[in-house]
Amino acid sequence: MTDVPPVLGLLLPAASDGLRGPGGARTRARLDARLLPAAVAAWGSAALAPVLPVPVLAAAAAGAAVAAAGCVLRRRAAGAALVLALVAAVAVSAGAGLVQRSTGLLQPLAAQQATAEVTGTAASDPVAVRHDPDRAWAGASPRWVVRLSATAVSGRGSASAVRAEVVVVGGAGWDAVRRGDRVRATGRLQPTGPADPAAALLLAIGAPDARPAGGWAAATAQRLRAGLVSACSPLPVDARGLLPGLVVGDTTAVPADLAEAMRATGLTHLTSVSGGNTALVAGAVLVLGAAVGVPRRARLVLAGAALVAYGALAGADPSVLRAAVMGLAAVVGGLLARGGGGLPALSTAVAALVVADPWLARQAGFALSVLATAALVLLAPVWAEALARPLLRGAVPGRRAAPVRDALVGAAAAAVAVPLAAQVVCAPVVLLLAPGVPLLAVPANALAGPAVVPATLLGLVATAAEPLGSPGAALAGAAARAGGLAAQWVALVARTGAASPVAVLPWPQGPAAAAALGALTVLVAVLPRLLRPGRRARRRA
Repeated sequence: MTDVPPVLGLLLPAASDGLRGPGGARTRARLDARLLPAAVAAWGSAALAPVLPVPVLAAAAAGAAVAAAGCVLRRRAAGAALVLALVAAVAVSAGAGLVQRSTGLLQPLAAQQATAEVTGTAASDPVAVRHDPDRAWAGASPRWVVRLSATAVSGRGSASAVRAEVVVVGGAGWDAVRRGDRVRATGRLQPTGPADPAAALLLAIGAPDARPAGGWAAATAQRLRAGLVSACSPLPVDARGLLPGLVVGDTTAVPADLAEAMRATGLTHLTSVSGGNTALVAGAVLVLGAAVGVPRRARLVLAGAALVAYGALAGADPSVLRAAVMGLAAVVGGLLARGGGGLPALSTAVAALVVADPWLARQAGFALSVLATAALVLLAPVWAEALARPLLRGAVPGRRAAPVRDALVGAAAAAVAVPLAAQVVCAPVVLLLAPGVPLLAVPANALAGPAVVPATLLGLVATAAEPLGSPGAALAGAAARAGGLAAQWVALVARTGAASPVAVLPWPQGPAAAAALGALTVLVAVLPRLLRPGRRARRRA
């Protein structure tokens, strides 16, 4: 057991909730929270930095850097030095981003709401816009949103290069755009706020001029994603749309009613590539490497390479970035033989990502990804142990151990604790995005969760095999059919749960309502511990 790669425990938080001490007794690993203050400081400063003027950011960066250098020279307060260094780095990154966004004609044309032509690379697959009467561009006719990494803009007789993100809203033809395509679009530009990740909004006029991805890496990723979609094309409609979403986050073919059912049952996160997917990828590489006798360090390097490749395949969404960087941090920790569980890896990922892109700090997807992972690292193992303890107390001392029973009890407890912890932590943020509280999220995730692993792994087999000629296509088709059965189960759970009259608890939206929901969930989580008979007895004593 000493040769088990520590990256598994870091990528799979539930695996690091405890260690076996002498005689098989369970002892809890000490929580390593030394990097947590630095991550919180970096996230907080990144949330504030984009709305500050560039001169203020420059002054803040200089002051924080000087203070950090002072801490280093005095050889004390290493934690404070790290916090100050990250604050300085965030200020520099945000200032550079603001200068870059304002360079060229993009923002001046957007301020004038001018008609312009924008050229760039699609940074996302199209996402269908839900009807919103408060937005004129989200009318009854189908609309699609595509994030564009713009490289050039022209309008009102002038043209310039640009390096900024533009959110494009278009109608017919935009549903065919795929991540990595080179796109030229014409429409009316609209300004965005400084805290918005996009430098401008483009209301497209007509269909885009889209060409396949250029460059070997982008073209390969696009070819692999297209191969998965092709392998899934003979499947029933739910599986055809859902399996690519479970594997690479491609939800373009998910039926609208299924997407709504998954939203009502708290299953939407399954189609957002996250830590579970990266853990499966890294775990599969580590297990296969061990099976063929690859040395431990080489296995970790291969796992890191697989995480980078999978991140490129799945795209640069917030959950993908967080999961990939967290996985890489875990791999580095394994190479350096440093443990500590998932919290150091998560803290490292948060700090690295918000320094690289401060605008991530205000994105709901990033917040949900980080909060859910933190819940799995900090709460889920404790809750799973608490749920399993009463069932394991029935064992008679001296009786032969029952490892199968204990494993089943532990798995069942984890199946409940993991979605429960994520739901409790993320519910207030989710409420800011959509009305109501999905009451069936925990049982729906507990039922659908076991199908996600085979669906993802079989989908990855189909993705890798489909481009390999006729034998590969046959293998891809077989893997897609088998994975499609698991995806069908997920869809069945979502549709059945959404049809229940108690699927969603009506709850008002807004910051105050979200805060009230958060306070209520904390109270529900803490109250049983406060009312335990043993606790009251100790107080009386």
